[in-house]
Amino acid sequence: MNYKEAIDQLKANKIQKVYLLYGVEIYLRNRFIKQLKNTVVNSDFEELNFYSMEGKDCTLERLIDTCETLPFMGERKLVLVNDFEVFQSKRKYISDEEEKSLIAYIEKIPDTTCLVFYGSTSVDSRKKIVKEIQKHGQAIEFQKLNAKDFKQWIVGRMKVYDKKIASAEIDYFFENVDYIGKNATQSLLDIDNELKKIISFIGDRDSVTLEDLQNIFSSSFQNDIFKLLDAIEKQQISEAMKRLSTMVHQGEPIMKIAATLGNHVRNLLKVKLLLEEGYSTKIIASKIGIHPFVASKCANQARGFTTQELERLLTQFLKMDVAIKSGKMKDYIAIELFILEICK
Repeated sequence: MNYKEAIDQLKANKIQKVYLLYGVEIYLRNRFIKQLKNTVVNSDFEELNFYSMEGKDCTLERLIDTCETLPFMGERKLVLVNDFEVFQSKRKYISDEEEKSLIAYIEKIPDTTCLVFYGSTSVDSRKKIVKEIQKHGQAIEFQKLNAKDFKQWIVGRMKVYDKKIASAEIDYFFENVDYIGKNATQSLLDIDNELKKIISFIGDRDSVTLEDLQNIFSSSFQNDIFKLLDAIEKQQISEAMKRLSTMVHQGEPIMKIAATLGNHVRNLLKVKLLLEEGYSTKIIASKIGIHPFVASKCANQARGFTTQELERLLTQFLKMDVAIKSGKMKDYIAIELFILEICK
């Protein structure tokens, strides 16, 4: 069963006593769980009729006891179990005997319980427990959307934000994200974050224009710089090096990366100082001559650094710049050493 069919059944109030949710599209899975919870659990009695457990902390005895407990002032209770070992290839906490006991229990789950296993991106449909769940409940795979459904989803999400987007703009957005395709790297969670950037960019306007999207996506290099600084702020050396390598392999010149990185650090320091003086991001944007959207992102990132740390970053950058321009060091090695130094 797929996501659409599962949602239609929820709308028809056809609730199963056991579900197995799996697949790569975490966003759709979470939406299904939320709707299932709203359907099954009365919010007034949530503490008594809603249970959420992590698989590694969940013994079979505890799981069965929870399922056997009657709901309070309601027809059903909802029990969520995340990453239960029985669906994984390697097991540490669940024995073969316990798996057999769980398989035998599936058909005995009370009608007053809705038990949900989730957390796996894939399952082996040949496993007996999967077949047993399919027999007495539903196994739902949350796959990535096709192109048509994806575009419809974009329209729907924009409506949630009280914004409009026309077909030409949808096509442009579609071409500039990496969602469709076997080797696509983005999920709906990533796409939703992209839409939030657009919402933030257009401000109070109710419609997205092609010019808006062109401005946003043309600054993807700037976004890479933000991500590089995020990794540096968190002292994630391997992630920072990965970001640098990605930009280089995309054809970005080392000196352009270095110059943009330096300008970005300068902007972060300026924003940090102005924030400390009590200025809003809107006023900061006009004072230092950057877009309000960029100023907002800079403000969020600047809060992760102290003023002294940003001053140190700037000092280290200037030393790197001198080393490159004087010929004392090759550009790529210099910027790598710069990242290693400031990640300490």
